[in-house]
Amino acid sequence: MKTKNNVQKTILRMVAVIVSFVLISFTVSAHDFWKRLLTNSSFNEIALAMVEAPTETNDAINSSAGNSLFYILNEVNDPALELENWMTVEYYFGNTSIQIIEENDEQLELEDWMFNADLFGSGMEAELSLELEDWMTSNKYWKS
Repeated sequence: MKTKNNVQKTILRMVAVIVSFVLISFTVSAHDFWKRLLTNSSFNEIALAMVEAPTETNDAINSSAGNSLFYILNEVNDPALELENWMTVEYYFGNTSIQIIEENDEQLELEDWMFNADLFGSGMEAELSLELEDWMTSNKYWKS
């Protein structure tokens, strides 16, 4: 019975390994399949941009677009910060009304019950001895 289970487990493991190799090979060969499929879709340009490595012409377009974007961003400026009236009012920044009160816990004291050894295990307790029972030696439960 045990050998039969081991053989079944081994066969299942081998089948799992073979199936995983087949799936990996399909995945690797499907790389070009997705590229061909996406050339006929409406998302052709986006998909190809994600799949293909950038070429020199794309680099030139991207760099010129990036430079013009950077130029536009440099021209946009925030207005200069100015001091406003509420910034000078001490009411907003003065002493806070929150009072910090430090509390201390009471010092711990020993009480009478803490000295009572009956309330705590002494650590000297002996374990019960183990006994051999009939079912432990029965052939009914243990097949050899």
